[in-house]
Amino acid sequence: MNELLTIQQEASAKLNIQRSQFYSHVFEVNSVQQAKEKIKTFSKSYNNATHVCWALRVIEKDLIELYSDGGEPSSSAGFPILTVLRENNLVNLCCVVARYFGGVKLGIRGLIDAYSQATRLALKNTKIVKVVKLFEHIFVCRHDQIGELVSMIKKHGGKIEKIEQAEQSMVTIRALISQRIDGFCPQVSEKLVKVL
Repeated sequence: MNELLTIQQEASAKLNIQRSQFYSHVFEVNSVQQAKEKIKTFSKSYNNATHVCWALRVIEKDLIELYSDGGEPSSSAGFPILTVLRENNLVNLCCVVARYFGGVKLGIRGLIDAYSQATRLALKNTKIVKVVKLFEHIFVCRHDQIGELVSMIKKHGGKIEKIEQAEQSMVTIRALISQRIDGFCPQVSEKLVKVL
């Protein structure tokens, strides 16, 4: 996979094609579950739309891609939305498009073009930013080790996110570092972070 990108903030757009109205929304998500909850909320706000179609690309452990045609002919709505997300190398986001039928059938080619265009318009209304994979470290150390630990984190180009009192003489430090380091026996997990 090439350079990963995502959106800086949620955005939306409106498109009219032969009296049909398309309302597109793009928003950032960190999991399929979170995306499905947002899609459900979106669907309720457009509960009288003829079709609500969507696509998502999310990195959990691996890249997950899902889409729904929302009642449109197979692969005429959700897949074109997904294709636009793929073309732009976008991850950790979902695009939902609601269509209000205007009385004129667009045909398969027309639907593919309309859903693709609606997706591109929403993406135009936000900024595309780079995503980097960092390792989130959670270190536990004694108070007298804080200076040594902070130096180690800085030496590795890391960024301290939070320092909290753990137990009486212990401190928990949460830091993002571009590589995995094992000093102070940290709990480590991968995390995607936007570069603004």
